[in-house]
Amino acid sequence: MRITIQRLSKAYGLLWALREINFALAPGELVALLGPNGAGKTTLLKLIAGLIPPTLGTIDLNGTPFQRANPALREQIGFLAPGGHIYENLTLRENLRFFTALYKQSHDPAAIGIALRNVELLDRADDYASTLSSGMKCRLSIAKWSLLQPGLLLLDEPYGVLDGSGVDLLESFLKAHCQKGNIVIMASHHVSRVLNICNRAMILHRGRLTFNAPRREPWPEFDKAFGEFLPHGELCSS
Repeated sequence: MRITIQRLSKAYGLLWALREINFALAPGELVALLGPNGAGKTTLLKLIAGLIPPTLGTIDLNGTPFQRANPALREQIGFLAPGGHIYENLTLRENLRFFTALYKQSHDPAAIGIALRNVELLDRADDYASTLSSGMKCRLSIAKWSLLQPGLLLLDEPYGVLDGSGVDLLESFLKAHCQKGNIVIMASHHVSRVLNICNRAMILHRGRLTFNAPRREPWPEFDKAFGEFLPHGELCSS
């Protein structure tokens, strides 16, 4: 999977939520998408996922212009957000069967069982999703995307609803997903955690991309760029 974004912009009336976003990502990149509240992180993820239309600009997936009406391209993109796209009137097992069928993939019962076991939900497989906590629903989403294996996986603040073991499960899945040549873009305010697993960081500020570079140690350029958003006297740790 490769993604190229050129001049991507989004306006709501007279307000520009994003302006002139440009970047390209190669297979295997795990990107930390950072910035203060209102910077445009969620808007950018929704644009890439095809959930909202851009005002200007283009998104190319593997050299093909992305169009929201193209189901083949949309099936290559996953979007994991707390509370998103889980059917509460279905059991956990039925949810996974439904999504694999929706994406025209066939997974035998054993594969679904393995996916649930990997997120420590196998004993809840026949419970309704409505009985799950927010953290468990996030685990179910991890199981869903581990089955579907999208070439591009987008995550919006996934850490907030997960306990310690859930965070470990998420990060292990994301690392393995990228090792297969897929791309992950994760928006998060948990900077130290996401920096530990990313190999690239981007910073949005007031709708513009102000930093975009592969990770390295030490990383003074990142420290300087991100330090602008920290309270006076507080240090960021890359």
